[in-house]
Amino acid sequence: MTAIRTQWQKIQGYIWLLLGVLCLFFALIFWAVTDKQELAEVGNVPESELELQIQPEKVAATTHLGALMDEVRPLELTNRVVASGDHNFEFRGTRFIDENKKASTVELFRVTEEDIIKSFLKKLPQRKDYYYIRLSGENQAEQYVLLYGLFKNSDEAKTAFARQNLVLPPSVKPVVRTIGQYAGLVNDLGADEMGLNSKLYEVRLRPAALPLIDESLLALPKPQPAAPATPGALSTTTTTVTRRDADGNVVDVQKSHSNTESKLVAPQSPVSAPE
Repeated sequence: MTAIRTQWQKIQGYIWLLLGVLCLFFALIFWAVTDKQELAEVGNVPESELELQIQPEKVAATTHLGALMDEVRPLELTNRVVASGDHNFEFRGTRFIDENKKASTVELFRVTEEDIIKSFLKKLPQRKDYYYIRLSGENQAEQYVLLYGLFKNSDEAKTAFARQNLVLPPSVKPVVRTIGQYAGLVNDLGADEMGLNSKLYEVRLRPAALPLIDESLLALPKPQPAAPATPGALSTTTTTVTRRDADGNVVDVQKSHSNTESKLVAPQSPVSAPE
């Protein structure tokens, strides 16, 4: 009996294994028959005409469109710079360059500090025909250039500058240039445009007589004002009587008030004897 059961169990195991293999085979055949999907290219799906019509309305209804224009303003290449600092009235800017592009001038020297030109101009006896400008740009380091005069040509500029008889250091060599050469490097407001081109006036002080003070009048005693007489005032006096027994205990306390009128006499001013 035991051997028969063992054989029957083996037969059942083979039967279940065969059924599982057949189910898997039929499942593969069914998947192969039903799987007919083709590969499709992934791309931007064109919008429908309805969406294209609605899009402009969305943009028009946006209330915050362009709100950052006030925060981040576009670059304006036409702006002119006002150089910070206290400039002399010889300082010139863009308008000076534009009005005298064809004129010739004498470039004395270039420096990086404006104070050097200011100190040089203070030592000159005549500052009428002297100007200075500030050069700046992307490929140009900031420099201040001292110029002399406006002339029609270079020969006239050389002749006029030779008459100045300026004593300059050997390292300083003046050069004749045209004003138009500085056009791309000057972008400032000159002193003539800012109202600084005014005449300088000298303040002259003249001696004036001071009034004399009589010291004898200061030594005289000052008269004291008489104090006004005040009316009589009432003064109140309070009297307290305390009675005690032999043991020191308080037996009776009596208080009495009395009013008295006080008279105040105003002080009299001294009478000076006749001389």
